[in-house]
Amino acid sequence: MSPKPLPLRRLAVLTLTTAALLAGGAVPASAGGAHGPDSRGGHSLEHRGGHGHGGKPGGHEHGGGHGKGNGRVDYVAFGDSYASGFGGGPVLDTCGRTAQGYPALLDALDRVELDGNVTCSGATALPTPADAPVDLPEQIDDAAARGLLNRRTDTVTVTIGGDDVRFASVILACAGPQLPATCAPAIDSAVAYAQTVLAPQLAAEFARITELAPKATLVVTGYPYLFEAGTPGPISTEGQILLNEGTDALNAVIAGQVPDSGVFVDVVDEFAGHGVGSADSWIIFEGGQFDLHPTETGYREGYAAAILEDAGSEFGAGCRGRR
Repeated sequence: MSPKPLPLRRLAVLTLTTAALLAGGAVPASAGGAHGPDSRGGHSLEHRGGHGHGGKPGGHEHGGGHGKGNGRVDYVAFGDSYASGFGGGPVLDTCGRTAQGYPALLDALDRVELDGNVTCSGATALPTPADAPVDLPEQIDDAAARGLLNRRTDTVTVTIGGDDVRFASVILACAGPQLPATCAPAIDSAVAYAQTVLAPQLAAEFARITELAPKATLVVTGYPYLFEAGTPGPISTEGQILLNEGTDALNAVIAGQVPDSGVFVDVVDEFAGHGVGSADSWIIFEGGQFDLHPTETGYREGYAAAILEDAGSEFGAGCRGRR
């Protein structure tokens, strides 16, 4: 049998990938525990799935630093697979956390102490059935119950929302060398859900974090464009434009819920030129379980770099500060 043309083979990969993402399921854990003090047994903490920088309009751009001086920065991380580092390296537990995720990279800074990495692949902002991945409300409950999130916490990061709008199903609805009729309606539906259902849930959960950790600066990240614009592949040029617009809309919803004292970190610029189809992609697209997640470089030069650019002082690094 002759091989399929590359665009068709990549479309088949995309179909299998999105089907796997929609199906969810446990993430296989490799040997070793999770990075940080939260590598405990019991209910797993798992996988379903900006232009410019600075804080939410009206907020501060780089954070106040809380007068940390030369002291330790107590840090707690929440969120989904993009927060857990899924795809960056070997998974360490059933939540798909890796030592290459941005919480671990920030923990490597001299003054940062990662008190709790309770991120979990597949997490959503809205609670889901008990047998689903550990969602943001449960992550916050868990961190508070174990004393990881408290009045001494200095900085909290969150990446959440992509699984709420079922990004995998939206991508599948847009797949094809020509723009499918299903693409625009799927994006419109996802954006409407984000604006009407996700937004108030995010506002409520962010408020809970700030109530439990009143001294902490809340640092919330957005999502990158997954496909390199104008590059032939499994998504048409028209589909890429619509998906990018949908990503912008989701990022805007997320940014709009960040309190004035917090910081929203847009990562679109960092990933520009590194989407699927580019010569140097920071997004995995190989037909495996890690597809449509950042590579190790994406977490380091995309997410961690953007966070330090916009909120470096909250990690004792100062703006643009990197080790």
